[in-house]
Amino acid sequence: MQIIFQDPYSSLNPRMTVGEIIGEALVDHGLVSKDEVKDRVLEAIEMCGLAPYHIRRYPHEFSGGQRQRIGIARALVLNPKFIVCDEPVSALDVSIQSQIVNLLCDLQQKFGFSYMFISHDLSVVKHISHRVGVMYLGSLVELADKHELYKNPLHPYTKALLSAVPIPDPTLKRERIILQGDIPSPANPPSGCKFHTRCPYKRIYVHRKYQSLEM
Repeated sequence: MQIIFQDPYSSLNPRMTVGEIIGEALVDHGLVSKDEVKDRVLEAIEMCGLAPYHIRRYPHEFSGGQRQRIGIARALVLNPKFIVCDEPVSALDVSIQSQIVNLLCDLQQKFGFSYMFISHDLSVVKHISHRVGVMYLGSLVELADKHELYKNPLHPYTKALLSAVPIPDPTLKRERIILQGDIPSPANPPSGCKFHTRCPYKRIYVHRKYQSLEM
């Protein structure tokens, strides 16, 4: 198991060359001989779209997209079966985001490993994921196949999130769901369903119950 971090700069040691960063885990864990480390590093860096001579450079000499490719190569060099992607494109420009997402998809098809892709960008999630889990205050509120979740969301929080996704067609309009109330403190979450303090279904239930009591 490996991880790709959100910030492609602070997650790289500025005192180490790219070759040392990518090969560090191989050396520390003794997974290959010292003679094989360079070959494994070069193989990983070329699969991520960087040149062999980049192994002698330092992180500050690269752009944000290139630094994230270094982070991907560092994860890839250990031949993982499972990779956690912690918002790997949120710190990048939109034009670079698509390149990194496409790279992740190509690598997955080639090597067959699994991703846990964490993101707030639902458009990116839809592009890269097969199954989607929606979380609220640290709890999983909905889990479904990608197509089913985007076509027929069931939880009110999922519906509100999807209603905020822009539609790339100025002639179409989507009904925006605006949630009422403030987000509770994660340190002191409400009892029962953590979403009930903002849930529109609960508000309707309480309103009807109040009306019945008045009658």
